[in-house]
Amino acid sequence: MFTIRTPRPEDLPSLKTLLTNSGLPADDLDQAKLNHFIVLAQGQRIVGSVGLEPFGQDGLLRSLAVDTNHREEGFGSRLLEAIETHAAEIGIQHLYLLTTSATSFFEHHGYQRMERAAAPAPIQATAEFTAMCPDSAACLFKSLDQ
Repeated sequence: MFTIRTPRPEDLPSLKTLLTNSGLPADDLDQAKLNHFIVLAQGQRIVGSVGLEPFGQDGLLRSLAVDTNHREEGFGSRLLEAIETHAAEIGIQHLYLLTTSATSFFEHHGYQRMERAAAPAPIQATAEFTAMCPDSAACLFKSLDQ
């Protein structure tokens, strides 16, 4: 049985392991950032995640990951839909992200490529933009008010 839910404090180590195993940044993840995360759990095990860092009407989408044993089952799409709903509920109108391997997945879900330098200043100042993601990562954008 799989459940999409908000993470619990005890989920943090498993969440970091999932992200690390997926090749995604996890060093800056702490309890405070869990307020805007959603996880996919199979019992007590975290097998998927997605997060959001809000900056007014803009948000940085991060940490969309699904355990390799459960990819191609639609969980990534369900997690993305859940975080987009959460973002809209808290007043975010535009989502930005960086990716090195999932450009086509996000484009399939309505995200468009953009120049990294065109992202809003608070987004560009995040650890993902300044240090954690390589310059070769694609920058994508989606307006939630479409």
